[in-house]
Amino acid sequence: MQEILTAMDKLTPEELRIVKLMVDSRLTDDDDDPALLAALEKTIAYADANPEAAKSIDEVRALIPQWVTESKSKNRQ
Repeated sequence: MQEILTAMDKLTPEELRIVKLMVDSRLTDDDDDPALLAALEKTIAYADANPEAAKSIDEVRALIPQWVTESKSKNRQ
């Protein structure tokens, strides 16, 4: 545990937010959340209907910090 905490001290605030999001997602049991399932179904339908809008895994990884920031901003409102 100490090794993890020491490594976390070297992270930027943005990297820490990403780690927090990952940990929070592992600790929550949202798999049966009807709103989450509906949002996933809607997103999958959109992706199927708009294959030209697809992004590579590297493009998605690059967008994660922006999504985290936007999500945090919405939660504060």
